[in-house]
Amino acid sequence: MTDISATAGVLPRAAADRAARTRLAYLDGWRGLSIALVLIGHFFPVPGINLGVLGVEFFFVLSGRLMGEILFIERFPLKKFFKRRFSRIYPALLVFVIAAMVGLSGTFIAFKWKAALTALTFTYNYAGILINRAGALDHIWSLAIEEHSYVILALISVVVSGRTNVVRLLVALSLLAMANGAISYWAFGMDYETSYWRTDVHIASILLSAAICLLKADGRLPAFLRNRHVALAAAAGAVLLFLDPVPTPVHYLLGVPLLALAVNMLDFAGGYLTGLLSSRPMVMLGLWSYSLYLWQQPFYKFVYDRDVTPIPMLAAVFACALASYYIVEKPARGWLNRNW
Repeated sequence: MTDISATAGVLPRAAADRAARTRLAYLDGWRGLSIALVLIGHFFPVPGINLGVLGVEFFFVLSGRLMGEILFIERFPLKKFFKRRFSRIYPALLVFVIAAMVGLSGTFIAFKWKAALTALTFTYNYAGILINRAGALDHIWSLAIEEHSYVILALISVVVSGRTNVVRLLVALSLLAMANGAISYWAFGMDYETSYWRTDVHIASILLSAAICLLKADGRLPAFLRNRHVALAAAAGAVLLFLDPVPTPVHYLLGVPLLALAVNMLDFAGGYLTGLLSSRPMVMLGLWSYSLYLWQQPFYKFVYDRDVTPIPMLAAVFACALASYYIVEKPARGWLNRNW
């Protein structure tokens, strides 16, 4: 005889597991879309819009959503959180930096141990502005901001009590950071890198997305935003605001909030959008996205600075990235998570 009470417990769990797998799939697909934008923007640039910059913003707002869920909703233990972050990020980064330093020796983008050290200590976003640039490591600025945001969000999760107070602080810090970027760019005449490579400016993308994530979890977003069309409309609006004629600070004052809204509203999107993001090609790109992001930079510099044909360079990116993912990133992460 079937145990009805047991079955009743299993079915909701099974449904919840399916929902969680679907959610993970379309969030991996969002990563896939992010790295696709970066690769297209770097190797096959589209006139009128910097898709590489836009792709980085797609990464940032996803990171903000995930960190909001992990640190403030799930209340993931911080010791375990940082161990997981380390195992996810550091082994592949270490191998990339050492391999690039050796392999690029004698080329126009060669770099030495001091530049390597700034990449490995997540200080390149400031060192690249204040001290010296290393073209093969220029993309590490965004990784540095992400790592800094982990520390800041973790501190907030410990120090600030009450979800409402957390949201208020995240929004306030986001607004200050966005204003900081606009003032740096418009009032002080700083260029893009000097303005927007800095954590004190660009962290707004991550913090604002985390704040929207918490508002959504608490049911405090207006009902009209929980609509299947909002994610697509917000993402489309953000892309329009990243077009070249739009001043750079406007990208971050208006475009980034729309992207942050889009990634958090994916849960309500359903249909075509989440189906596309959950497709196998997008999910696989998402799984490989970190290794692809690491390895695309030196090959992109050969295309951008030396007019090398992009297709062989992009093929080399995938070859190096897949080797990195399956030989370094995935095994190292698994081993560290099991044994540390």
